[in-house]
Amino acid sequence: MATMALAADRSDQRPATIPQASYGPLAVLALAQIGTSSDSAAMNLATASLVGSLGATLDDIQVATALFSLIAGAFMIAGGLVGVTIGLRRGLAAGLSMALVGELIATLSPNIAVFTWGGRVVMALGACLVTPAVLGLVAALYQGRQRAIAFGTIAGAAALSTLSPLALGAVMDQAGFRLTFAIMAACFAIVLCCTRLVPATPPAGRHARFDVAGTAVAALGLGLALLGVSHLSDWGILAPQKMCPFTVFGMAPTLPAIVAGLLLLGLLVPTERRAERRGNPLIPTVFVTSKGVRAGLAAVFVPFFYMGAVGILATPYLQLVTGFTALQTGLLSLLSGIPMFLLATFLPKLAPHLSSRLIIRAGFVALACACGLMALGVQQHGVTLPLFLGMALGGFGVGAVNSQANNAVACSVSREEAEQSGGIQGAARSIGLALGTALAGTCLLLTMAGGFTTLAVEGGVQHDLMAAATDRASTLMADDAFDELTAQWGASEDQAAKLVEAKSAAQSNAMRLTFGALGCVVLLSLLTTRNLVETAVPKSPGKTLGTERAESATRA
Repeated sequence: MATMALAADRSDQRPATIPQASYGPLAVLALAQIGTSSDSAAMNLATASLVGSLGATLDDIQVATALFSLIAGAFMIAGGLVGVTIGLRRGLAAGLSMALVGELIATLSPNIAVFTWGGRVVMALGACLVTPAVLGLVAALYQGRQRAIAFGTIAGAAALSTLSPLALGAVMDQAGFRLTFAIMAACFAIVLCCTRLVPATPPAGRHARFDVAGTAVAALGLGLALLGVSHLSDWGILAPQKMCPFTVFGMAPTLPAIVAGLLLLGLLVPTERRAERRGNPLIPTVFVTSKGVRAGLAAVFVPFFYMGAVGILATPYLQLVTGFTALQTGLLSLLSGIPMFLLATFLPKLAPHLSSRLIIRAGFVALACACGLMALGVQQHGVTLPLFLGMALGGFGVGAVNSQANNAVACSVSREEAEQSGGIQGAARSIGLALGTALAGTCLLLTMAGGFTTLAVEGGVQHDLMAAATDRASTLMADDAFDELTAQWGASEDQAAKLVEAKSAAQSNAMRLTFGALGCVVLLSLLTTRNLVETAVPKSPGKTLGTERAESATRA
């Protein structure tokens, strides 16, 4: 099996658990988390500036966004192994350095190609090192209640970054993308300088050699699967759509890519068994066989799946259909961001004795109810109060689950394996976000197009107008904008009214159906919670069940 020796600083000694008062290193880790999360917010806000300054097209920007997500999902697990191979602090510093370079390339980009294939690629690779290192260092440096509080703080930092569009949006509007990404580069430089405050953890001895074969198989498998899923809506599922770049035996390449990716991931099992016999697996067997780990990863996955889906549903509908401005939409992020931050950060500290399993279940139920409220709040020509209540309730649900999920994974394995679990937890985040975005978007577009055709036929729309209108049926659009298109098609006043009515009804129905489907998926996720490790602190002095299991696994 192909392996590659990596240099390791073995002079470092593994530190003991940090005293309760010593949360300084946690501040550095939280800032690193805020930085990587805020970068995505900056990219989402940069569309207009990139179009104006670099002459980018919307397709160019979609490629830049999709490429980042693809790399993050494919290489996050490998980033976890790199961290434990060279030392987690060194891995964090390397990731922050790459993020700094990536932001500088983005700042100085002369064209969109350099911005995408230079800045975004380097930034994505940096994120693949930073996220696993942050989660791994929390597992390495804190134990028991301190670890629960630390993981909650990191989850709160991620939630806090959802509010960054308010500040970054103002900079983007006034000065453009260059100053915005320059500020991000400065932030990463500051955090990089602060990494010396983080105690060093030595490389684990059994990871002295790097699992090249496992990394290649996992990256290629995840990359192909995510590539196929992310293009279901624009390339097509079976029949190729207009934007499909090529075909595979006459069909869209999405399903073949997904199948090929899943087959490669299946090959990863025997590959990792051989690697474990050599003592250097990318994915230790316990990550696959442990019911507690699988349940914990599901708890990590679901909130990000939910956020990806809501992001592709609510924001475009508010802006394109109801006419909300970018600033108004950003202010609405406070509805979910504030409760998300408060629960994720303070729940482990203020309520350490509450059952972690119960909290995660309550969070799942809150997310499902939030989907129901948002479905009720979507109306044919706008939105009503239940949608905003649903957004707030969703923030409570995400915050509750995120306050416990990472600790549930870490407490299911030994300390050394917990350090490496940062990679697979980061992958669960990235994959959840990508799948939520792709599947919700695909569901919305398919139901919207099918619903429009049915409603237009039932409403008596002329056949010649149907052909022109069908091409725009799967695009979210305000009534006035669609009415202008009907005039271009030569529709009479009566036919135009019927087309607008069918379009507005189809897109509101599709939104409600997609929100309903999302709620059902979240409810089904409750089935995964029965095997969660209980990490609550007993009211009597002692250890959590998760800590006892971890120490038992370490002794074994």
